[in-house]
Amino acid sequence: MCDFQEVVDAGSRKTFFVNYGIIDLKQLNFKIMWYKSGQEFKRFMDAYHALIIGSGPAGLFAAMQLERLGLDRIAIIDRHPYPAGGLLNDGKLNFDYRVGIDLDELQIDRDSAQRLMEEIRQVFIHFPKCKQVTFVDKNKTIEALGNIAKEHDAQFIAPEQWHWGTDNGKAVVDYLRNHLKKTELLLGTAVTSIVKHDDNTYHVSCSHHRKKVCYATKVVLAAPGRSGAYWFRDVATKLHVRHNFGPIDVGIRLELNRKYYDAVTDIVYDPKFIFRTARHGDRVRTFCTNPGGRVRVENYDNFKLVNGDALSGRKTENTNFALINTIFLTEPFSDTTEFGHMIAKQFFLLGGGRPIVQRVGDFREGRRSSSSTFNSATRHFGLCKATYHATPGDITLGLPARIIDNLWESLKKLDKIVPGILHPSTLLYAPEIKFFDTHFITNENLETNVKGIFVAGDGTGKSRGIVGAGISGIIAARGIYKKYF
Repeated sequence: MCDFQEVVDAGSRKTFFVNYGIIDLKQLNFKIMWYKSGQEFKRFMDAYHALIIGSGPAGLFAAMQLERLGLDRIAIIDRHPYPAGGLLNDGKLNFDYRVGIDLDELQIDRDSAQRLMEEIRQVFIHFPKCKQVTFVDKNKTIEALGNIAKEHDAQFIAPEQWHWGTDNGKAVVDYLRNHLKKTELLLGTAVTSIVKHDDNTYHVSCSHHRKKVCYATKVVLAAPGRSGAYWFRDVATKLHVRHNFGPIDVGIRLELNRKYYDAVTDIVYDPKFIFRTARHGDRVRTFCTNPGGRVRVENYDNFKLVNGDALSGRKTENTNFALINTIFLTEPFSDTTEFGHMIAKQFFLLGGGRPIVQRVGDFREGRRSSSSTFNSATRHFGLCKATYHATPGDITLGLPARIIDNLWESLKKLDKIVPGILHPSTLLYAPEIKFFDTHFITNENLETNVKGIFVAGDGTGKSRGIVGAGISGIIAARGIYKKYF
């Protein structure tokens, strides 16, 4: 329930101070139900047909689709002025059903995925800063790379790719928002609770500039992204929405002199190599390659993770990419979230509040990297200068032995496919962890077991990346309109 003194008109955003008494506000296009409780009123607003939580690609494409279907009175709520995640950070699009899209999870076939990808592609390609960086049609070099990878028991995927760079992140969000004509953006608004009422509406309590506001809606679409995944999991538990733990990706980020990888990235901007390790039979893959990019840090409450990006207008002498091991946990401990947090917190402790970095030359010799020898010319370490100031150390102290085995086996194979990857100067940053681990059980419309609650995007286990998130948003929007409107 909502305890507040102000009522906000959903259409005009005007604020009205309501005194004790009976008030007819039908002309404001919402209803207020109230009763006295001490010195406060409890008030509810029936304001929206659909309320979307999260303004990332899943939320934005869902709103676009609902508008195309003819729905009005739509709202998107986000606690930030701009969403966190891929739209702002680097901005890469992979148009390939094998990348970031789980056909079985979305309950669609390959042809449906291709049609949905084309819808998303047609929106992005008209953004002036979005440039195609990988061309796959009749490319003999891509075919040759695939054959080399196959010889070393690896799979090579080269999607059609587009990129706009971190420096154009806010501009692309503004561009997408400009497509919305009937959707209200409630930015800087944090959802504090969602309550279902007997009339099958949902009352969404929020905090906006330290003031309590409340909205009512017929349908909620949760697209919180990875940054809001655990918050929504707690909210969903209170609503009795079924969910479980999915896999988690744990690994490292490599940074190397770009000359060793240019032969590949000049053809495929973000090459995808997938390995199945011989020793453990586990899946390891490359992820988020940034030619001429930089290593960055993601700040969480109790730890920090490494990531990478690239700018459109300024390049470095390095290339970075992630190498991550997909981890599944079963009985008696299946909480992949907590597992990932334990690893991240251990690195936070070992690195003195920063991620750890180790030279390949030191790693091969079984010794930690140190500040005194980190840029040693005699050991050829100067060939790759770090773009992020992490703590020199030993990454094997923070990662389980099985993960280290898998990563090292995969790196040796990758070095045979692209010689030079394991030059002594190459940097290994840890930890890189992708928390795609909260998974919600849904039907073909992405509706949960609780009627009127839909989910989409990376934070709910329905995608891994911008294109996949957008597809899941479109599927959810079509399901919402079909069933409720």
